[in-house]
Amino acid sequence: MPTLRRRTRAALAPLSRPPARPGPVAVGDPVLRAEGVTVRRGGRALLDGVDLTVRAGELVALVGPNGAGKSTLLAAVSGDLAAAAERGGADGGRIDLFGRGLGAWTPPELALRRAVLPQEASVGFPFSVAELVAMGRAPWAGLADPAEDDGIVAAAMEGTGVSHLADRGFPTLSGGERARVMLARVLAQDTPLLMLDEPTAALDIHHQELVLGIARSLAERGGAVIVVLHDLGLAAAYAHRVAILSQGRIAAQGPPAEVFTASLLSTVYRHEVEVLPHPRTGIPLVVPLR
Repeated sequence: MPTLRRRTRAALAPLSRPPARPGPVAVGDPVLRAEGVTVRRGGRALLDGVDLTVRAGELVALVGPNGAGKSTLLAAVSGDLAAAAERGGADGGRIDLFGRGLGAWTPPELALRRAVLPQEASVGFPFSVAELVAMGRAPWAGLADPAEDDGIVAAAMEGTGVSHLADRGFPTLSGGERARVMLARVLAQDTPLLMLDEPTAALDIHHQELVLGIARSLAERGGAVIVVLHDLGLAAAYAHRVAILSQGRIAAQGPPAEVFTASLLSTVYRHEVEVLPHPRTGIPLVVPLR
């Protein structure tokens, strides 16, 4: 019995005391390194030997056609693909986060180091917008004082343009408003690594630019951002680097101006495109041939 008690205490300890705050990360240092990442489900390889490194101070966009493996890669590097064997899957490769193997971090430690915005987030109760965004501060319980929490929540809501919705119930919001509220919640988590899965899918042009501007600004201030995008124009305009996925593999990665070529994109997307420089900025514009 004493042995069982000790094991139970050890298992519950990470949940009963605040984890250590994340240490500083220098711009240019790798915060995420994935090597040979393979994910199989139902006998099919969703990812096949993917290598990806993300450094502090950069925004990396994952692009590619439907089913290419973008969201699966994001889920794998975030630690959300667990217990693969129990679901009949088989995963392989290595993922390091801030210099340690992904599995070496406890859930509370991970929550202080990376925040994840999934494609779809369901909320089962009619929380107000302010309450929902404040939930992003949960990992900091015991580590931050209330004034700090309030300031970060207010800044996240202001930055995403949802402050005026503070008292509204989440179920009463439009799809675009919900998307921005959920982004505010992960911003309030205040982590050095941000992972966003199609954050602009439900947004109009103004709010697409707002969201990608926020992501780029976070990277410019020394954070690291990984974002899944379908809009190649947004990826070209805001990403420092892009990784083009095709059939579970990375077909190319590098600065958009180097890897966004007509021949490669036409092959990957199975549709002829032209890639033209913007007449004022020189940023690549991807135009489908019709």
